[in-house]
Amino acid sequence: MSKIRSYIAKLNVEDLAIPSNIVYGTAMAKRGGVEITLEEDDRVEARAGGLDGGAKEGGGSKRRVHFWLEEDELKTHCNGNPKNHDIFCKHCVAVLCYLIK
Repeated sequence: MSKIRSYIAKLNVEDLAIPSNIVYGTAMAKRGGVEITLEEDDRVEARAGGLDGGAKEGGGSKRRVHFWLEEDELKTHCNGNPKNHDIFCKHCVAVLCYLIK
Protein backbone atom coordinates (compact mmCIF):
# COMPACT_ATOMS: atom_id res chain seq x y z
CA MET A 1 0.00 0.00 0.00
CA SER A 2 1.33 3.45 -0.91
CA LYS A 3 2.26 5.97 1.76
CA ILE A 4 -0.62 8.27 0.81
CA ARG A 5 -3.20 5.45 0.81
CA SER A 6 -1.99 4.37 4.26
CA TYR A 7 -2.34 7.94 5.50
CA ILE A 8 -5.79 8.40 3.95
CA ALA A 9 -7.06 5.11 5.41
CA LYS A 10 -6.71 6.64 8.90
CA LEU A 11 -8.77 9.75 8.10
CA ASN A 12 -12.35 10.39 9.12
CA VAL A 13 -14.22 12.22 6.36
CA GLU A 14 -16.50 13.87 8.95
CA ASP A 15 -13.45 15.75 10.24
CA LEU A 16 -12.63 17.08 6.76
CA ALA A 17 -15.86 18.03 4.99
CA ILE A 18 -19.25 19.52 5.70
CA PRO A 19 -22.20 17.08 5.71
CA SER A 20 -23.58 18.11 2.30
CA ASN A 21 -20.22 17.57 0.59
CA ILE A 22 -19.98 14.14 2.24
CA VAL A 23 -23.40 13.19 0.81
CA TYR A 24 -22.63 14.55 -2.67
CA GLY A 25 -19.08 13.18 -2.85
CA THR A 26 -20.06 9.74 -1.58
CA ALA A 27 -22.79 9.53 -4.24
CA MET A 28 -20.30 10.62 -6.90
CA ALA A 29 -17.86 7.87 -5.91
CA LYS A 30 -20.58 5.21 -5.73
CA ARG A 31 -21.70 6.08 -9.27
CA GLY A 32 -18.20 5.69 -10.70
CA GLY A 33 -17.44 9.38 -10.98
CA VAL A 34 -13.74 9.10 -10.05
CA GLU A 35 -10.82 8.41 -12.37
CA ILE A 36 -7.30 8.25 -10.96
CA THR A 37 -4.94 9.89 -13.46
CA LEU A 38 -1.68 9.62 -11.48
CA GLU A 39 -0.73 7.75 -8.34
CA GLU A 40 2.68 7.83 -6.72
CA ASP A 41 3.79 6.90 -3.23
CA ASP A 42 3.05 10.34 -1.78
CA ARG A 43 0.56 11.89 -4.21
CA VAL A 44 -2.61 11.21 -6.18
CA GLU A 45 -4.21 13.12 -9.00
CA ALA A 46 -7.75 12.36 -10.15
CA ARG A 47 -10.74 13.63 -12.05
CA ALA A 48 -14.02 13.58 -10.15
CA GLY A 49 -17.54 14.37 -11.29
CA GLY A 50 -19.00 14.89 -14.73
CA LEU A 51 -22.09 12.80 -13.98
CA ASP A 52 -25.70 13.55 -14.91
CA GLY A 53 -28.29 14.30 -12.28
CA GLY A 54 -28.53 16.50 -9.23
CA ALA A 55 -25.93 16.99 -6.53
CA LYS A 56 -27.52 14.41 -4.21
CA GLU A 57 -27.09 11.82 -6.96
CA GLY A 58 -23.44 12.79 -7.46
CA GLY A 59 -24.11 14.92 -10.53
CA GLY A 60 -22.17 18.01 -11.48
CA SER A 61 -19.05 19.30 -13.16
CA LYS A 62 -15.86 17.30 -13.56
CA ARG A 63 -12.91 18.69 -11.60
CA ARG A 64 -9.22 17.87 -11.16
CA VAL A 65 -8.30 16.90 -7.61
CA HIS A 66 -4.79 16.64 -6.16
CA PHE A 67 -3.85 14.99 -2.85
CA TRP A 68 -0.25 15.01 -1.63
CA LEU A 69 1.69 14.52 1.56
CA GLU A 70 3.87 17.36 2.76
CA GLU A 71 5.81 16.84 5.97
CA ASP A 72 3.46 13.98 6.90
CA GLU A 73 0.36 16.14 6.47
CA LEU A 74 -2.29 15.73 3.78
CA LYS A 75 -2.61 18.65 1.39
CA THR A 76 -5.47 18.89 -1.10
CA HIS A 77 -6.52 21.00 -4.03
CA CYS A 78 -9.57 20.90 -6.29
CA ASN A 79 -9.55 23.13 -9.34
CA GLY A 80 -13.22 23.93 -8.67
CA ASN A 81 -12.32 25.90 -5.54
CA PRO A 82 -11.42 29.60 -5.77
CA LYS A 83 -7.71 30.45 -5.60
CA ASN A 84 -6.31 30.25 -2.06
CA HIS A 85 -9.62 28.96 -0.71
CA ASP A 86 -9.29 25.21 -0.75
CA ILE A 87 -11.99 23.33 1.09
CA PHE A 88 -12.55 19.59 1.26
CA CYS A 89 -15.29 19.76 -1.37
CA LYS A 90 -17.52 17.02 -2.82
CA HIS A 91 -14.87 16.23 -5.44
CA CYS A 92 -12.26 15.69 -2.70
CA VAL A 93 -14.71 13.51 -0.77
CA ALA A 94 -15.34 11.42 -3.90
CA VAL A 95 -11.62 10.80 -4.43
CA LEU A 96 -11.14 9.96 -0.75
CA CYS A 97 -14.02 7.46 -0.89
CA TYR A 98 -12.56 5.89 -4.03
CA LEU A 99 -9.11 5.51 -2.44
CA ILE A 100 -10.36 3.90 0.78
CA LYS A 101 -12.81 1.46 -0.81
